[in-house]
Amino acid sequence: MLGEALSADPGHRGPRADCGHGHEAVFAGYREKVTDTVLGPVTLRRAWYHCADCGHGLAPRDAELGVAGTSMSPGLTAMNDLAAAAGPFAGAARLLEELAGVALTARRVGRAAEASGAAVAAAGRERARLIASRKVVPLPPSPLPDKLYAAIDGTGVPMTGRETAGRDGKGEDGRARTREVKLGVFFTQDKLDADGRPVRDRASTSIIATFEPASVFAGLVRAEGIRRGADHVRQLTILGDGAAWICYPGIGIADLIPVTRLSRRLMWSRCAQCLSGQAWRDSFGCFGSVGRAFREAILNTSSHGR
Repeated sequence: MLGEALSADPGHRGPRADCGHGHEAVFAGYREKVTDTVLGPVTLRRAWYHCADCGHGLAPRDAELGVAGTSMSPGLTAMNDLAAAAGPFAGAARLLEELAGVALTARRVGRAAEASGAAVAAAGRERARLIASRKVVPLPPSPLPDKLYAAIDGTGVPMTGRETAGRDGKGEDGRARTREVKLGVFFTQDKLDADGRPVRDRASTSIIATFEPASVFAGLVRAEGIRRGADHVRQLTILGDGAAWICYPGIGIADLIPVTRLSRRLMWSRCAQCLSGQAWRDSFGCFGSVGRAFREAILNTSSHGR
């Protein structure tokens, strides 16, 4: 019944239709397509157009229904993505079958989830590019917080051998078993609890994450900082462990705030030992006199046993 309802409009748009690449595709008849939905498989009958210049065909109705280039409905795709994010793809396939009665192979669950992830990541990079280049200017948050915090770090994520092939690892055999995901967490905390400790404001957290290099991650951080009002708050505090990729000049994270507000920047180190020798030069040298003053403050605090 659902297939009949959706096929009532087969998507015939005349003898010609735009192919999407600047050419005209010619109507070539009707074709059927089986699409999996949350209600089960549905057969769609759609008008089919062929573009001689591109050498491929298309069904305008597919794009209208959100199934162009895929055999899953948008609803099932969203359900699949949630299940796949919860654990291994094989487990997600079992979960979908047990809870929704939808039978998908683990391979298909994985392919669909990875395609969704790639699409979301591409959209995020494009949005960040537009914001960082000031072609899109977000309105400052309202009400505007007094302070904004950005915690930046990286951690290893276990991967299959296929994902780490050709990468150097830290183990004795030199093989990589993880890939580093870079994380940025923006939040505000303007209140204190009964013990005088800062309390993160509810629903103030936004997270960015990527396996891309630090140079790409820096663009995402900068765009998110702009979106969260880093240009407008009184104080922006950046929290990190002093790793070179976090504060190394030239990757863009230092551009989050104007130079006139560098004194309001804070980099936090795991231990005072990191603030000496080459580790100091690699981690905090890019902050000049501000970094040196911060180093001395940390070392003084450490020497007093605090």
